[in-house]
Amino acid sequence: MGMIEVPRVAGLVIAGAVLSAVSPSGERYTSADVPCSTTAEIQGIDSEILGRGLRGLSTETKSLHSLLIARNGCLVIEVYRAPYGRDTRHALNSITKAVLSALVGIAVHDGRLRENASALSNLPTDAGDDDTRRAAITIRDLLTMSSGIAWHQAPPENTSDEMGRSEDWIRFIRTRPMVAAPSTVTNYSNGDAHLLSAVLQSAVNETAFQFARRRLFAPLGIDAVAWDSDPQGRSIGSAALQMRPMDMLKFGVLYQRGGLFEGRRVLDDSWVAESLSPHASIPVKGGAVAYGYNWWLYPERHVAEAWGGAGQRIALIRDLNVVVVMTADDPTDYPRSPLAAQIYDAVRASVTFERLRPNRSAAAALERTAAELVRH
Repeated sequence: MGMIEVPRVAGLVIAGAVLSAVSPSGERYTSADVPCSTTAEIQGIDSEILGRGLRGLSTETKSLHSLLIARNGCLVIEVYRAPYGRDTRHALNSITKAVLSALVGIAVHDGRLRENASALSNLPTDAGDDDTRRAAITIRDLLTMSSGIAWHQAPPENTSDEMGRSEDWIRFIRTRPMVAAPSTVTNYSNGDAHLLSAVLQSAVNETAFQFARRRLFAPLGIDAVAWDSDPQGRSIGSAALQMRPMDMLKFGVLYQRGGLFEGRRVLDDSWVAESLSPHASIPVKGGAVAYGYNWWLYPERHVAEAWGGAGQRIALIRDLNVVVVMTADDPTDYPRSPLAAQIYDAVRASVTFERLRPNRSAAAALERTAAELVRH
């Protein structure tokens, strides 16, 4: 069949059944790049209600680079702030942790790792470390930020910055003092995440990035991706993955569908369930947030969120089969974001479980409202 171009208004991809699309730079995309795309009403989203909910947020979204909303795996909103577009890779920051968690799940399903096994048994020991608590750290502890290794994420003592200046990041982490027994205290830690990447590499005999290309990205049709490494060539487990928003959406759809993508089993459904279940609680501005396997959880909104600093988000509104993707540059952003909550609430108010009648005027107004969210 021939190539079908997606019409655009002020940077907005107008939802409609498409086989291919054209990026702002003129590059064409095939159906492998673009998920199903239909109108909001066909997916049970009331354009008028959603538009009303999003209207008025434009003054609060100056840092937003992109916003994608999909229901049932089908795009209904896709907007970008120039010069960003569909072909722009974004630094995902700590969303990297959620992707790493997926890779660990694949290795667990393969029998190469076990959640409750010692995390450090396959890594070189450090002379002089006589703290027996370190040997008790499990894979699960690293996934839930509960290793007990001392770590300070924020100034004035930012341990992540110290790690970045060290010659060997894993040795730096391994020689940090233990301040609690594993599993007893939760403390958000880039060290736990990077240690997990090294553990995965030891188990699968390739870097997390190499493993991801074969076992996660290829099945999802993702190839426009990059992942930085530490001085020893290990994929950085905490915050170094770059991906297009459209591919972030695919990752979200994978979790929303319990590990299936286009009918293919990519992740074990039990791993997805465990990942999106609360195992710990992390204090943040505005109140503690439940934490799964590198996913932030908001049960009161039925939301699971892969969050990255400066406003990167892959959110699953689980009871509505909705995925929301955001990229941004907001240094003041934090997990319990009021703006994100308003967007999720606007989506919730607009969703029904019925196919609605077409509403062309409301759909056009929604398109204008969505475009305004990312307009200079």
